[in-house]
Amino acid sequence: MLAVRSVCLQHVLTSSRVSLLSCQTLSLSCQTLSLSSLPPGPDQARRRIVEKIIRVDHAGEMCASYIYQGQMAILKNSKSAPLIQEMWDHERAHLKKFEELLVTYQVRPTVLIPVWRLAGF
Repeated sequence: MLAVRSVCLQHVLTSSRVSLLSCQTLSLSCQTLSLSSLPPGPDQARRRIVEKIIRVDHAGEMCASYIYQGQMAILKNSKSAPLIQEMWDHERAHLKKFEELLVTYQVRPTVLIPVWRLAGF
């Protein structure tokens, strides 16, 4: 699913003025693009889509990380612990990348982060 989101984001980015130097599964190298610097039109609409994609995916990765954290708190001594830890490590890597994308694209995260922290764990 992460690769699919990456491809969708890649399509949106390459369809706008953003120059995408490389895109592998969430290994994006890009130029920042400020919404306020864009004139109204297709580029501004693409920018809004990019913001939504990054914001939603960041929230999803953050929630997934908190869910795995909660599972590890309960199941840390079970036979499932190594698998849960592996999945949690992947989610943390995804979360780290989306946190980088928030900064790179100057996107504000969701205002619901406190709610997701409580609900996820």
